Parts: sequence; structure tokens; C-alpha cells
Amino acid sequence: MNIYMWSGPRNLSTALMRSFENREDTEVWDEPLYAYYLNETKKNHPMKDEIIKNYPTDINKIIKLMSTEPHNNKICYQKHMTHHILEQTPLHWIENG
Repeated sequence: MNIYMWSGPRNLSTALMRSFENREDTEVWDEPLYAYYLNETKKNHPMKDEIIKNYPTDINKIIKLMSTEPHNNKICYQKHMTHHILEQTPLHWIENG
């Protein structure tokens, strides 16, 4: 099962994510669209170049990863930030969560 948790900046989303991190049957992804967002917007955020270098930026590859059912665990909890969804970001994958 994929859980897509949508958060806004500066709220309790990290605390909720940490609670899911403590479950043995759950893997957690923290902002899987962040590198894509930075790459597309060219915004100057801390560690931007390192994030883009180490995480996928191709939206189609990211969507495939996010919407695939987890193999080793029963739950994949993904903490998303609403502002990482851009006008051109496809949204069909949300139906898989």
C-alpha cells in the first residue's frame, strides 16, 4: 500500500513521518518530488546541486517508483509537499495511493 501524505511547509508532517518510520512494516520516503521540483524551477535552495545529483529528476521515473507497490514492506509512506506539484506535473499516479 502506498500512502501519499500531502503537507504544507512548516507543519507537523515530519513528526507524523517519523512515527511511520518506527513501524517495522513501513518504509518512508521524504519528499520524493523535491529533486524534480528543484531541477524544474531552478530555485536556489540549500544543497540544491547535491540533491539534484543524488535523486531522480525525471518525473516519469519518479512516478513509476512512487506508484509501484512496495516489495519488502506492506506500506510505503511518502511525505509530499504540495508546492512540489508544478503546473506540468502529471497527477494520474495519485489514484494508486
